[in-house]
Amino acid sequence: MEATVKPKAPIRRFDIFAEWNRIKGIRELGLDPEDAKSYGLAVAEVVAARKFYGHRTKYRGATREYIEKHEGTPWWRKMASPAEFDEKIVERMGREFYEKVFSKAIEKAFNEGKDYMDIRDSLRKKWNELLKR
Repeated sequence: MEATVKPKAPIRRFDIFAEWNRIKGIRELGLDPEDAKSYGLAVAEVVAARKFYGHRTKYRGATREYIEKHEGTPWWRKMASPAEFDEKIVERMGREFYEKVFSKAIEKAFNEGKDYMDIRDSLRKKWNELLKR
């Protein structure tokens, strides 16, 4: 019997939202996979900051408008990198779990046209139960 691949750490809404937006970056914004990692993580960080701290987010010392006008760089590139996505999302839960289970399940839900709000907790619950075994 094949062993179930388990996450190394509890799966958070943050993880699912970052992955959802990584996929959205590729599919809807036409980003390459590495830029999509930066985009997904940056969007999740902005939403988390607004939720927990209730203020506009600074993008490593500048506002979104300043960065895009003066530097010609998309705001999300200034805020997050592909390496940070790998560290904060992929390595935290475990690369094997991310590649074999997590990413595929999020992509399947995205492809089926499901809403993020409808899948974020149901998927997390199933995966986090694995940590108790």
